[in-house]
Amino acid sequence: MNNQNEKSINNHLGLLFIMTALLSACGGGGDGESDTPAPIATPTETTTSTDTTTTEDPTPDPAADSTSLDDLVVDADNKLESAYLLTIDVDRVSTERGYFSLCDNYQAQGDGYSVNFDSCLFRGPLTDGQLNKEVKVANHESQLIAVIWFYEGQAPQFVEWQYSQDSDTQVLTMN
Repeated sequence: MNNQNEKSINNHLGLLFIMTALLSACGGGGDGESDTPAPIATPTETTTSTDTTTTEDPTPDPAADSTSLDDLVVDADNKLESAYLLTIDVDRVSTERGYFSLCDNYQAQGDGYSVNFDSCLFRGPLTDGQLNKEVKVANHESQLIAVIWFYEGQAPQFVEWQYSQDSDTQVLTMN
């Protein structure tokens, strides 16, 4: 190895060491307040002349914000998944050449749609008028637009699709 390569490697290693030291010195940080969690609202006690009873305060304390993952409550039927599978099923009787686009950024305009094709989640050609594909879609994407473009100059075909909470499987069909 020549001297110039050794200097370059040593410079890179030195820089890496300094960056590591700086990052570890930063620590968790914070705003100067205590790291102890905020107090959680507790039941209030009411004393009567003969006994002590405990009743719960029906209004939550707005100052008692959750401060850790231990405070997180997840519904039992939540699958904790960040995406779902969408099955695309295109089966056109016509064998005209076409191209399929699935996008999330669009607006209805009169009888048609204005689609931002930079927002497409999937694009692909139709083969003999057909396309069967599974696409992973982020959970926050609940409304999409499917567009089939034809090579022979025909007007594009649009289909709005919406996530169905009533079904375990999500399918977009275009015929």
